[in-house]
Amino acid sequence: MSAIADAVCAVDALAIGAHPDDIELAMAGTLLKLVAEGYRTGLVDASRAELATRGTPEQRAAEAAEAAAQLGASFRVNLGWPDGHFTDQDAARRALVRVIRQARPTLVFTHHPAEEHPDHQCLARIVAAAVHHARLANYDAESGLPRWRTRALIHFLPPLNPAVVPTFLVDISAQFTAKYEVISAYASQLHQPGSREPQTYLSAPDFLRQRRAADIYRGSLIGVAAAEGFVTAAPLPVADPIRLFLNQ
Repeated sequence: MSAIADAVCAVDALAIGAHPDDIELAMAGTLLKLVAEGYRTGLVDASRAELATRGTPEQRAAEAAEAAAQLGASFRVNLGWPDGHFTDQDAARRALVRVIRQARPTLVFTHHPAEEHPDHQCLARIVAAAVHHARLANYDAESGLPRWRTRALIHFLPPLNPAVVPTFLVDISAQFTAKYEVISAYASQLHQPGSREPQTYLSAPDFLRQRRAADIYRGSLIGVAAAEGFVTAAPLPVADPIRLFLNQ
């Protein structure tokens, strides 16, 4: 078996990001909350972020491992796809189908197709196809892995596209401080006074303040201190709307 196959185990929620740090920026608070409530989570990074303006792939890998430990993830694997050159081909779909069938998640989280970064857009399409193909008994049957039906595909809320409205918001008030401690593991990407490396969107001095403000704003929409937003790929089924709102 491959190193990836050896690392993957059954989880309740599987988060798939294009680069190490994408998952944390989008949903570290929700992942912390899920683990605190007893659920198991797994993380998949598609690339090593070797085209990043700051830092090195080796630094990013160490930072990703530290962040995964802080998140309490059951596993984190990297698919090693070429950064900046994602292609929606069968080999990519097959690789993710195998991870999904091994992890057997109830929910899969990934990028929204309306995100700005081309890798994020492409990965959103590949993950959607993989979630679908993982259900088909005759797709990749040679792997010997049984088919798996994920209950829902959920997209991160695009940070730079205000036109995308969240389907639901997760209260992360109790996890708000810890979320940004997790994100701070990616020191190579964030603002460092005196650094001579080129500045990027993430390394701007105001970046984290803006992200915190966005979480606080989303929290205000549901009457809590902070929240993360998500978009479902299909309508949410609700068996009992009374119980749904009584449980809030």
